[in-house]
Amino acid sequence: MGRAEPKVTLSTTTISQGQLGLITVEVSEDGMPEVNWMGKTVHLAPDEKKGTWQGFIGADLRQKPGRYPLLVKALSSGKEKRLEIEVEKKRYGVRRLTVPKEMVDLDAKTVERVKQEAKIMNALWQAPASEAFWQGSFVRPLDGDVVGPFGRSSIINNQPRSPHSGVDLRGDKGTPVKAINHGRVVLTADHFFPGRSVVIDHGGGILSMYFHLEKILVKQDQKVEKGQVVGLVGATGRATGPHLHLGIRINGARVDPLSLVTLSEQLE
Repeated sequence: MGRAEPKVTLSTTTISQGQLGLITVEVSEDGMPEVNWMGKTVHLAPDEKKGTWQGFIGADLRQKPGRYPLLVKALSSGKEKRLEIEVEKKRYGVRRLTVPKEMVDLDAKTVERVKQEAKIMNALWQAPASEAFWQGSFVRPLDGDVVGPFGRSSIINNQPRSPHSGVDLRGDKGTPVKAINHGRVVLTADHFFPGRSVVIDHGGGILSMYFHLEKILVKQDQKVEKGQVVGLVGATGRATGPHLHLGIRINGARVDPLSLVTLSEQLE
């Protein structure tokens, strides 16, 4: 008797721009099943108690709406299952900000600095995904309310700018900022726009960003545990006051960080 195709469970078959879905795969043999979404491999994490593999698929904030195939293959049997997921357009609204003129109208030297810093960040999103370090649910980095929602188009000093690709959380200066899951620090930096920053690779193509920190409390390549303090809330970079900007990339896609926190609660 031939081996059955992998059993796949999805949290949803429709994903809005900037949102994500949870995939669970049950296979009859050892080893991570091969999953492909948007032309990239989706690295799953094992749940040994349930005998399954789980992971997240995300639609970028500006992903073109339409139907996209999700391919799941059991490696030892070669059996493949194909599903289709609909990406829907989502309107997040508009936010207007006023910041010092020199933070918007940049001189040539600052423009060059910003370009170089953007290259550093882009290299992180484009790096090959490693095995998953994360385990179980993702947690909030602090308890503050949302003061800058995800996805809103930005008008800064009356000039259109890129949409808000993270979420701003309220926090007094010096409030501890915690890692949202296990991972490895792949960047500590002081950049023009995000200020003092930490980026953590959680494996499986999931990276988290912590911007505008007053102080960084971890080092490059350091392994961190879920809930470990990685920095303190500040107002460095282009910020109108103390807060934490939390960003998430899943296989390069910009997704709503709080959606990841909420959706991952199903893993517990």
